[in-house]
Amino acid sequence: MASEDDKEDKTEAPSGKRLDDARERGQIPVSRETAMWVELLGVLVVVALVIPPMMRQMADYLRGFIEEAHTFQLDENNVQPLFFQIFGRITLITGVAFGLMVAAVVAGYMIQTGFFYSLELLAPDFSRLLPTNGLKRLFSTDSLVNLGKSFGKLAFLGGIAYAVLKPVAVEAPGYTGLPIEAMLLFLHKKVVHLIEMLLVVFTAIAAVDLFWTRFQYTRNLRMTKVEVKDERKEQEGDPMIKGRLRQMRIERARKRMMAQVPKADVVITNPTHYAVALQYDAKQMAAPVVVAKGINLIAERIREIAEEHRIPLVSNPPLARALHDSVEVDQQIPNQHYRAVAEVISYVYKLRKRKF
Repeated sequence: MASEDDKEDKTEAPSGKRLDDARERGQIPVSRETAMWVELLGVLVVVALVIPPMMRQMADYLRGFIEEAHTFQLDENNVQPLFFQIFGRITLITGVAFGLMVAAVVAGYMIQTGFFYSLELLAPDFSRLLPTNGLKRLFSTDSLVNLGKSFGKLAFLGGIAYAVLKPVAVEAPGYTGLPIEAMLLFLHKKVVHLIEMLLVVFTAIAAVDLFWTRFQYTRNLRMTKVEVKDERKEQEGDPMIKGRLRQMRIERARKRMMAQVPKADVVITNPTHYAVALQYDAKQMAAPVVVAKGINLIAERIREIAEEHRIPLVSNPPLARALHDSVEVDQQIPNQHYRAVAEVISYVYKLRKRKF
């Protein structure tokens, strides 16, 4: 009952991390029927396109030995070299067909998994040696379903093969008096036709099996809401710790900003709620720069530092609010505030001249 409840609770789609972890463990959705479809396609290519020229080359090569057999001296000195020569040539001719079949087998799985390896699959699993575990796997629901599918598929494909090859038994006696080339051509056409029919049927079987395999794989990796929450927390970190780190970053940035206030030429205030400290050097700056800004307690601290360093405080609520909302620290003021700021700085310069 507990396992059934767990399955019912797993309503969330697997996350990317869960899929990656499963892949690292070697758990990949692989449709055997799709792999067999690719292998059958390789068989069709080999039988239809590769075998005919290969057989012609082999026949041409062997014909020379058969027609000139009387010229060969078969003694213990040249039998072995002759054998290796014939064997090597036949191997070279048939190597293309063998290579294509191996490539089809590999491609049948790689198109589903991509380039993949897992060291965990190489680790020995001694639990598989236990007879009880073997019996459980043998008589499990999945094993019985797969066994039933295999028998059904075998019977279905066997029926197709029977339907295609039955006419061969009827037509074959008519080829008994013909040359062997004609009979081989007849058999070749029938075999190609059989493989084509099987490939058509396997296309539907492979498509259904591929969909079912991936659906079952995703369903088995589904997560509960608690697992999703725990994984997100593990990846993103504890919210309290993140909040604390964010607060520490804000505090450091605020201290750096306050250290810039003594460099300001003027502080524009609201006068109590907003404070924006501006620095301007006509020789080095194209426009005044905001070196510090803040509201409420931060604004109050900016004013205090400004008063300690005898920096003029100019009350201009609209300008203070506008600069605070539109300009970040260490940025130049935008064009639309040039005139208002210029008037403030001009006023500050006049105050300095009066003092001196």
